[in-house]
Amino acid sequence: MLFKSGNLMLKNLLLTTLLLCSAAVSAQSVFEVNLDPAPYNRSEARAQAVELVLNRLTGGRAQNSWVQDEVKRELSRYLQAEPPGPGYNAVFNQAELLALLQSAELPFSLAPRPTLLVWLSKDGRARSEANSAWRLASNAYQIPLLWPLWDLEEHMALDTRELFAAKPLREASRRYGTDYWLVVEQNTAQQAATSGRWQLFGSKQASPLLEGKLESGTDAVTKLMARINRYWVEQNGQKRAPRPANPAPEQPLLAEADAGGELTIVVSGLHRFADTVLLERKLRQLDGVASVYVIDSAGSQGRYRLGISGSRAAVLQALTTIRGLTVTGEREFSWSGAKRD
Repeated sequence: MLFKSGNLMLKNLLLTTLLLCSAAVSAQSVFEVNLDPAPYNRSEARAQAVELVLNRLTGGRAQNSWVQDEVKRELSRYLQAEPPGPGYNAVFNQAELLALLQSAELPFSLAPRPTLLVWLSKDGRARSEANSAWRLASNAYQIPLLWPLWDLEEHMALDTRELFAAKPLREASRRYGTDYWLVVEQNTAQQAATSGRWQLFGSKQASPLLEGKLESGTDAVTKLMARINRYWVEQNGQKRAPRPANPAPEQPLLAEADAGGELTIVVSGLHRFADTVLLERKLRQLDGVASVYVIDSAGSQGRYRLGISGSRAAVLQALTTIRGLTVTGEREFSWSGAKRD
């Protein structure tokens, strides 16, 4: 009797320790990124950190978008700090990032990701702890992971060859008190595009919430966590109420006289932050334009100074080819392109 009591106390202590470890992951801010190992080049590390924080927030919807390009190009605006520590660490500016996502009308989620109980069978053998791949993936998407004890009780209830049997799996998961559990069957011996399969279960649903094939490669687990993170964002994503549109200015801006190598234009219709970002991006892409500066703005108008390296007439002609930009006067334009991009 004393032995059983001591054994139960040890199990409870182990469970408490596991829960505390998973809570440490969820306590981190979604705007904090740690890359360890990190790229040797600081610029590459910053670019990876930008992609990761946006993937976390939007579930991958900002990937390869103008939003991602904007953050990378105006990094000093969105990057708040680079604290010392192992690898590369970055803290992003919450207010600036959310304002950008809001302007782009992208849903995002700030809610802490729920703890996942992971039932992993690797090459037919049960695993009860995270290796480096699982730790990196958990840290990347801030998804706390809880690992089963795989004691005698669980070996009697579950067969690692039949982990996907819903009823015994639900019974075994109940003791851990989590609302979600992830079942993964991984085969490392086979050489193929996929190396197993996975299913995500919830305590309130009888059928799997998500399922898929586990890809091969060193980043297979990270891709799996990215897919689950996308699911959380889809379920909990929010869009903040749009800011009031910029009104027409009381005193319209006028194009100024230009010095050599410059071209000043006035653009109306810049009602949202996204309008200014997309327009500036398109102006920078024009042949013959070396630089773009916003001199000033008033309401929904902006005055831009273009540094030109070639023919002034050629740049004016190129401006007429920008989709969404309409000529309204001499060096005056109206923008209507944000919703199309």
